[in-house]
Amino acid sequence: MKSKFFSRVRSVLIGTLGAQVISLGVMLLLVRLYSPGELGSFNVWLSFATIMAVVVTGRYELALFSGNMNDDSKPIIKLVLLITVALSIIATVLVAIASSFFEQVPSIVKSYSFVLAFVVFGMGANKGLLSLLAFQQAFNKLGIARVALAGAIAVAQVLAGYFALGVSGLIYGQTIGVLLATLLVFFWFDRSWLKSCWDESTRSVRTVAFRYRDFPKFSLPADLTNTVASQLPVILIASRFGAEAAGWFALTIKMMGAPVTLLATSVLDVFKEQAARDYRVTGSCRTIFLRTFIVLALLALPPFVLFWWLGEWAFMFVFGAEWMESGRYAILLIPMFYMRFVVSPLSYTIYIAQRQGLDLIWQLGLLGITAACFLLAGGVLEALWWYSASYAIMYVIYFAMSYRCAKGVSS
Repeated sequence: MKSKFFSRVRSVLIGTLGAQVISLGVMLLLVRLYSPGELGSFNVWLSFATIMAVVVTGRYELALFSGNMNDDSKPIIKLVLLITVALSIIATVLVAIASSFFEQVPSIVKSYSFVLAFVVFGMGANKGLLSLLAFQQAFNKLGIARVALAGAIAVAQVLAGYFALGVSGLIYGQTIGVLLATLLVFFWFDRSWLKSCWDESTRSVRTVAFRYRDFPKFSLPADLTNTVASQLPVILIASRFGAEAAGWFALTIKMMGAPVTLLATSVLDVFKEQAARDYRVTGSCRTIFLRTFIVLALLALPPFVLFWWLGEWAFMFVFGAEWMESGRYAILLIPMFYMRFVVSPLSYTIYIAQRQGLDLIWQLGLLGITAACFLLAGGVLEALWWYSASYAIMYVIYFAMSYRCAKGVSS
């Protein structure tokens, strides 16, 4: 089990590494093609798209790994695609209406609200298809899919930058890249299998929608709350301290999040399949939980300690003096990123054990703390210090909750 698990992690890791190399490499170009203010405005728009993308699947793609003995993958996939189309349109219409009545909606969102429908649909469909690849244990394709997504977005945004399209180039580049990458993944699946998914009866789709109702009932609010909490800093920084500060913060999140995404996401793709299988068979996934925790905790420690000393200089050296402030932000956020790296993949045991209600309580607490940090602080550095420290403490609590779920029915 051990060799197979890490072999699968390696398969996904190679693809995820390629995606991260593309994303980080293209940032070297983007920071020279776009100003901090333009990148800040774009990331405010992207934050709205990211939040909406959580809603449009109803989180039903997570039901593939629920631990249920039934093979409901086909009706689940049809359900995810149907509600993704419908909710993408509905969510965009609601944002457009809100933009007309509420001045608090950022101007960048008002100007590009129509594009949200397309990018949100692409992000939601991509999420569902990647979950299906993990469920089918197609880990090589899963890694390639991430490379395709990062590459398509990178090419589109860099080309737009060379033509001096400004913020609109970033937005349309993101949208085109997501749609093209999702279409590519869609064609990888066996067409007869996809047709059989689409041929599932309305009754079977209703059945799985009801059977896994806890996912939209609890997981959706929890994940939506978590996503709002993660995207809220960009929006509040732009609102309180300006688009330039939001651009510096966005670069910090992009660069600091790279190792988290690189390894933690790769581990998660394999961990959730292995843990769900162990849970189905034995009623517990404690062994794989603890093994994964030790690996992540030890793996992350040296680079984060090194970055503590070199972070500010590294940002200035790589991106230029204009972006040195991002390095200051990064050092403040080290505790948060370390805990996120270690705990995030392990928290999937909450879904496997179907304890979504517990997760929702934690997410609501996190949202409240995040809002307080950025609304009450007098300056951006003070806000980031409180944000990092409180986030790390919340992840300690999250780890304890996840471990209890991993112990299974005996707990």
